[in-house]
Amino acid sequence: MNPIFDHIFAMVVISILFISAVVIMPQISMGNIQAVEQQQLRNIALNLFNAMLLDTGDPIDWGSKDCFFNPNVVKRFGLACPRSQTLYVLDPDKIQRLNTQNPLGYLPYDYLKEILNLQGYGFSFRLIPPFNVTNVDGTKITESRTPLKFVNSTTLMYALRVSYLDGSPIPNAQVEGFVFYSKDRDFRLGPIKPAATNASGFCSQFIKLELGSPDYVMVILRISVADVAAILVTMGRDASVYVADINIVGNTVILTKAKNPSNEDVKIVSIYVYTTDGNVLSLYNGTQKDHFNTGSGQLSLWSKTFSNLQELNPAILIFDFSAVEGGRREIVVAGPFKNLLNYNVFGYGGNVPMGGGAVKLQRNIVIEGMIYTAELWVWKE
Repeated sequence: MNPIFDHIFAMVVISILFISAVVIMPQISMGNIQAVEQQQLRNIALNLFNAMLLDTGDPIDWGSKDCFFNPNVVKRFGLACPRSQTLYVLDPDKIQRLNTQNPLGYLPYDYLKEILNLQGYGFSFRLIPPFNVTNVDGTKITESRTPLKFVNSTTLMYALRVSYLDGSPIPNAQVEGFVFYSKDRDFRLGPIKPAATNASGFCSQFIKLELGSPDYVMVILRISVADVAAILVTMGRDASVYVADINIVGNTVILTKAKNPSNEDVKIVSIYVYTTDGNVLSLYNGTQKDHFNTGSGQLSLWSKTFSNLQELNPAILIFDFSAVEGGRREIVVAGPFKNLLNYNVFGYGGNVPMGGGAVKLQRNIVIEGMIYTAELWVWKE
């Protein structure tokens, strides 16, 4: 072959190799860089998740150290319950400090990022219920859209749907609970007959009431699937006017001024505890000293410490209030862990960026004997 053609052929081959290197190598390098960055992000997320779920923090009781919370008390962050020797059991008092609507104070997102040395990164922490409990048409249960309906003046009916998180129905889910209601000066409570969902995940039942046309009705339902349970709190009458908000810090119960108070003097007649295993216990009978004005200017309206409250595993506190003038039993209030119960997804932190780039981790955890899925998203800002 002519040497000239050999040189030309060699130059063409070299040019092709050079162009290929220029075009392909940066892509390979960029892919390697992205893979390394993604792995680094996953390592950061894993370390953060372990710190959240396994560490008690410093001090170990930072969520309940003071009733009115000061974020500066937190020297090291962790949500683990110091009273439990089991892993992945979280402290409800600490979880409540992640609730930005907590009237007793919460831990700001930016301050927590500073404690965790997460400058340049964002995260979102969520608690997801084990399954969905909705209205029969699949819509979310809210205060204005409840599964309760009055058939007549003495008969109440509930109808709901239970499904997995992917939307498929759950048959044979066990439903039980209690009803609390008041009429004029009278107050009643009683168990609801157990029922089960059908093959389509639907469950409905009629509840007979001793008092006709009650002024206020509250139903607590405990829905169990195998060994996993969810608790639903729903109202059968307009719940837009509250006497007070209920808060628990350790063994102390604190009533704080509601957003829409009734602006009248009320007395605490009695307090009941609905436990996470589905029992109703009498906690306290009010005295003449247990009264307050719902519209007073102060945030804290009433407080009392009960030595054994945490041992009862309270899911909900039910207050039977009576108006000081006239004595009518006006309002039944449930609390304080509504944001950890029902159908809600509890969320804290930043907004997960759209289009990928964020790492997601999940883990089953326990709060007050109830199972949830803890979900953590971490991304580079």
